[in-house]
Amino acid sequence: MSVQQIISSTIPFAAAATLACFGAHVHAQSSVTLYGELDAGLAYVSNVGGNAQYKATTGLIDGSYWGLQGSEDLGGGNKAVFQLEHGFSVTTGEGLNDHPYYVGLDNEAWGSLTFGRQYDSIHDYLASFTLTGGAGGTAFAHPFDNDNANNSYLARNAIKYASPSFGGLSIGGMYAFSNSAGQFANNRAYSVGANYQNGPFSAGAAYLHVNGRGDSANGAYDTVNLPGSNRNLFDANVLTQNTYGIGASYALGDFTLGAAWSRSTYSGVTDADSGSTMPSVGFSNYELNGVYQLKPAVSLAGMYTYTKATGQHWHQAGLQAVYLLSKRTDTYVETIFQRASTDAPAVINSVEPASGRNQLLVGAGIRHRF
Repeated sequence: MSVQQIISSTIPFAAAATLACFGAHVHAQSSVTLYGELDAGLAYVSNVGGNAQYKATTGLIDGSYWGLQGSEDLGGGNKAVFQLEHGFSVTTGEGLNDHPYYVGLDNEAWGSLTFGRQYDSIHDYLASFTLTGGAGGTAFAHPFDNDNANNSYLARNAIKYASPSFGGLSIGGMYAFSNSAGQFANNRAYSVGANYQNGPFSAGAAYLHVNGRGDSANGAYDTVNLPGSNRNLFDANVLTQNTYGIGASYALGDFTLGAAWSRSTYSGVTDADSGSTMPSVGFSNYELNGVYQLKPAVSLAGMYTYTKATGQHWHQAGLQAVYLLSKRTDTYVETIFQRASTDAPAVINSVEPASGRNQLLVGAGIRHRF
């Protein structure tokens, strides 16, 4: 064998050995997990613009997504953490920018500090006491997801702190920058929240404030969908948004009873498309829900919500059954009915508005997690 052949055969071996050693070292110090979920099915909607609709669905419970999550041990109880998620439609292949990505530091004693596009405190400390933020998922959101309990929007330019649990109590907060020179408060946001757990009892509260929502493309939040006249919806820029609420749950054996109240107000409203001034609006949401683990493989859930706004209101009720085929795959059926007041749009979350006061959704699907 020539010298050139020896070198040629040795270099790949040496490189592979070096990479193997390096990989072993990295593996000992850090971890990266690939994970995700796919949710697809079929649904019937009684009234969409005056017509019945039969549709293939994606994300009736959970939006489909894939993600990477990792950490690196820095010693002394410290670690670097990151998360990258990206949503998509199983039925169309369309990418959906509705998941978080962040990087930060975590300390066992003091909690975590993260930077990126993130969920606010409504999601972290209140949403789990609603059925849309818990077992029920997307279609069970309060009208227009006005309180963000279904995490329809995330905050850009956000720095967030989350504490560890101190005797069952955890707290957190978020600040999202406007990123606009000379307009520090234009399209910025902040939120705070707390959660307490003691045995079968849990409770949480959260508050979110936004200035100049949708006024700039690089600020904290995009426009928000609000009800207009003649049962229409429109994309709105909002001078001031305040959302706050409380929730609690109690586990009685295999049955968990939950309740939540939230209030969302939007003032200084303009139509993002036309620029015309629109009325301010506030929503109060009252929800009672329950989840029953009928069998190890079967769970049942239900909810009733009453939402009151100025001159408008909505009743909404829903039922859901989930059957586990395995630890990672399940099937489900669910139905949601919404009845609006005379001049309000009936619109179940993830569905287009009805032409009248009533809308019914009946759906079934399959979910797979990896």
